[in-house]
Amino acid sequence: MNRLYLLFLVLIPLNSLCQHVDLVAPLHDSLIETSGLILLNDRLITHNDSGGEPALYEIDSTSGGILNKVIIENASNVDWEDICYDDTFIYIADFGNNAGTRTNLRIFRVAISDYLNTPNDTISADTILFNYADQVDFSSNTFYTNYDAETLIAWNDSLYIFTKNWGNNKTNVYALPKTPGNYSLPIIDSINVEGLITGGNLDTSSNSIILSAHTLTYPFVVEISNFTNSQFSTATIERTQIPLPSGYSFQFESIAPIGDSTYYFTTEQSFSGAAGLFRLDLNYYASHDELSKIECSIYPNPASEVVYIDHPNVKRVELFSSLGERLISTTSSSLDVSSLSRGTYVLIALNGGGEIIGREKLIVGFSGKE
Repeated sequence: MNRLYLLFLVLIPLNSLCQHVDLVAPLHDSLIETSGLILLNDRLITHNDSGGEPALYEIDSTSGGILNKVIIENASNVDWEDICYDDTFIYIADFGNNAGTRTNLRIFRVAISDYLNTPNDTISADTILFNYADQVDFSSNTFYTNYDAETLIAWNDSLYIFTKNWGNNKTNVYALPKTPGNYSLPIIDSINVEGLITGGNLDTSSNSIILSAHTLTYPFVVEISNFTNSQFSTATIERTQIPLPSGYSFQFESIAPIGDSTYYFTTEQSFSGAAGLFRLDLNYYASHDELSKIECSIYPNPASEVVYIDHPNVKRVELFSSLGERLISTTSSSLDVSSLSRGTYVLIALNGGGEIIGREKLIVGFSGKE
């Protein structure tokens, strides 16, 4: 991942509340590259991404352990990035494309009845092939391409691909038939999500689409509601930051609705922490609005000596370099920056629950009078 590029994302203001997250459990060592998630017939099902087995894993929703593994015998895992389902089929998206070079994008389609009733934990799949009609250049453009994707949604009679645009922080939307074939897909919509979309699901309880996403230092969700057609950009769109416990990766990879605005989600192991299974309640702060109205003040900025963080609930302060490296983590509400090299940093203030309550681009090595 190009950390210099992603630094830009963390500086974009987030105009929404933090929400409540519970750690269910660390994920089993075999699932540290978890990349998709569904809750089907009370079975929590995930898979790994590039290079993993062509397998679906059922997760214990209490321990994070593996209850069962089902192999898809006629499939391979080039880069599985998401999973979804409708009344009849499970769809597995093999369309991860960080470099933008793939010409073998595909969806594997598995009958739900086959999955639930397999006698030997082995099943077969149909294949839906496709390409993006607007892509004409297939030269390598790693971490800058707009033809990577990690999200597949099943809605009505189509599958919807939401791309992970490294180049412009948007997500483009393509509609794909649910039947096997080979399709060239025109772009049908685009949404400025200000980050990298990594997973999603249709929440039938609220008739909304929930997308998982992340930037350099925090995960967030995008909720799309009140849509009546596939022009999702004209619907109601809310972007909400997700706090995580210390030690867990911010690489938010997948999300699955439980009901009543509650969700399971997973994070993939990365340099920022461990892989985990979490439970999210998007309604938690409906009764905690007063805290959200208190602004966090970070001053002075620019700074050459001590920076102060003013908020009644600040419990930890972290400072990141321009390369995304965490340089300082302290429980103090002040930070001595006099020994740091002159340059640009990112300062983040967190409360006792690990929620980000303040974030600012910090210029160090200037007095403010120069």
